[in-house]
Formats: sequence, C-alpha cells, structure tokens
Amino acid sequence: MREVYVEEFEEAIAAWGEIRGDDCFWGRYAEFQAGGLKYFIESGLREAICRKIGAFSYERSDGRRGYRNGTYLRTLVTRYGTVEIEVPRLREGSYEHGLWDSHGLLTEQARELIQETYLSGPSMRRVGKVLGDVLGYEVSASTVSAICRGLDDLVRSYWSSPIGDEWEYLLLDGVVVKNRSAVGTEKRCVLTAMGISKTGKKQILSFKQAESESEVCWSSFLLDLVGRGLEGSNLRLISTDGGAGLIAAVESVWPHTPRQRCWAHKLRNVANKTKKRNEKACLDGAKLIYLAPNRTEAVKRFRDWRAKWAKLEPTAVACLAGDIEELLEFFFVPERMQRTVRTTNPIERVFREVRRRTRTISCFTNRRSVDRMLYAVLAYQNERWDEAYRPKQITQRA
Repeated sequence: MREVYVEEFEEAIAAWGEIRGDDCFWGRYAEFQAGGLKYFIESGLREAICRKIGAFSYERSDGRRGYRNGTYLRTLVTRYGTVEIEVPRLREGSYEHGLWDSHGLLTEQARELIQETYLSGPSMRRVGKVLGDVLGYEVSASTVSAICRGLDDLVRSYWSSPIGDEWEYLLLDGVVVKNRSAVGTEKRCVLTAMGISKTGKKQILSFKQAESESEVCWSSFLLDLVGRGLEGSNLRLISTDGGAGLIAAVESVWPHTPRQRCWAHKLRNVANKTKKRNEKACLDGAKLIYLAPNRTEAVKRFRDWRAKWAKLEPTAVACLAGDIEELLEFFFVPERMQRTVRTTNPIERVFREVRRRTRTISCFTNRRSVDRMLYAVLAYQNERWDEAYRPKQITQRA
C-alpha cells in the first residue's frame, strides 16, 4: 500500500483551492472525505473477493476457486456520508463483506444514527431532513419506521431479563400516554417500577402498558416482577400513590412489606380540597410534617397542623389524617434514604425526559411505538445509573 504524507495532502488541498477557490473549504473537505471513503470501501470489497476466489485480478493461479464478473454500482449511506461504489461480482455464488446486509443501502452505523436521532425527539418525517446534510441522503419516513422496528427485539429481551432480588426499596407509579388505535386516539397507562438497592443504586425494573390502574392490571404487572426474580425477601419499603387498585395489588403480592404513601400525590389531593385563599398557608404547614428530623417530631407537627386547620379546612385535614400512618412510614428507613422514598418523584423525573422527547409527537402511531420510545429512554437512564455506581479503578502511585 502506498504511504500518503501530510505534505502531499496539503499540496492536494492547495491545488484544489486554486481550481475551486478559497471559499469552498468545507465543500472540498467533503469531497475528499467522500473520495477516501469510496477508496477504502472498494478496496475492502476487492480484498473480500480475492479471499473468496483465492486469486488477485488477472492472476493465474492453480488454486483459483472462481472468476470475477465485472462490477455494478451501489449507493451506500454511512454515518460519514453517502457514496456510490463499484461492487465486484462473481460469475457464480456470492461473497461476504459485512458492509451491508439485507436491510438495504444503509450501514449498521447509519441505522444506529437514524435510531438515535429519532429517539431524541424529531418526528419520522423530520429525521430524514435533519440527517440529509450529514448523510448526503434523505431517508424516507417509512425507512425510519422500519429501522425503529428493530427496537422490538430489544424491548422483548428487556421484559424477559432477570432483575434479581437485591432491591430494598420499590417505587411504583403510572403515567398516561396517548396513541392511535383502530377506533381513534386512546389513552394508555404505563405502569412503572423502580428499584433502589441498599447502596442507593436506582434502576427502572420494568414498564408495561395497561388499560387502567386497576387491581387486575397492577397485580399482573407485579407478578411478572416476581417471576423475573423480585420475590421481595429484601424489600423494606414500597412507595405508591393512593390508587386503590395499586394498593390492593401490593397488599396481595407483598402483604408483609410496609407501604409508604407518596407525599407529592397526597399534597396535591389536599390542595384540591383547600380554599384558594388558604391553600399556600395550609400546604406550607403540611410540608413541615415530612421535613421533621424524626417521626416523633413529625407526629407533633401533624397534631399542631390539624388543630390549626380542622375548623377552617375540615375536608383537607381529613384527607391527610386518613393516611398519616402510611405517610410517616419512611421514618423507619435509614436517614440517607428517607428523602428518596417518601415520594414517587424519582419516577416522575425520569418521565420528564420521556415527555420532553415526545412533546413533538402529539400522539404515537401505535402501542409498539410507545414501547420503543419508553424502552430507549428508560434503558438510557439505567445505563447512566450503572455508570454512576460502577466501581472506580484505584491506581497506586509508584
């Protein structure tokens, strides 16, 4: 192979500038890049066919296993741009090169780039336009859709993978999304489970679309977690909202595990039952309850708050008082974990990213498209948490 030196490359750039002008730097860079890409791809194909037939071009060899049969032109879209290459053919049979597969003119790297771009928020029609200048080829919406369907296998693998029984804290919540169906737009509830280990490591254990947050739907979801390894032998606390179906399902699957009522959901309920003129003062007083340094002080603050607002806001006080024992359950866990488990907000924070990415998608095409987007966002969040808790390598100084 001929060596190419920097001086030669710079001379070529200068010569190109004399021909095309000095104001076309990026254009000539792109052309040089495309030329280099074309050269390396075609070289790789020629080497692949040489290995297949056991002889170079025009070489006489007793060990020859076949003959060339000219070339054909093929457009290849890569993450570095689009090039038109000459692909050698064999007179009989075929040969392996690994540059593309049955999916067509896109390389695997280009397909991954298209997937990442789609999952970052643009619609399928916008993806082709966004990547048009980068790839040198505008991918159609149908092609983007076909590529994203490749996520289905990853989603099924995620749902069947074991999750273990190491988790000490479990947060459960449901989030509503919209998608199209045969009868029109429908709302679907996404049931979500987040596990927290003894060390504080978080992980989205699973998600599932359901018709509602009924006891049947939640029980099916929780039993699936049990089947994947979460038997609950190490569970110390389960945080939930006030949904009757969720509470009944939790008490059925893990009847002996303490349950924490989410303070964020409860304070929203209290606010809905409070007169507007008293809302801020009433809620500020209620927040002081969970901010207490210990359970004894929290009980004292609750009683003071109840005495102050019992006559002014009896409905709001009854709403909080009815669940005060479950609301104070988090005081029985280690102090470093109390703030994390007293609400289901960690799940809400993860779904903020889901909503950000789906803001441009007013309605998903179908249920599978919902699963693909949710899997991509939640799996990425799990990877970030894994990296944060990955043991750091300790190097000793000499």
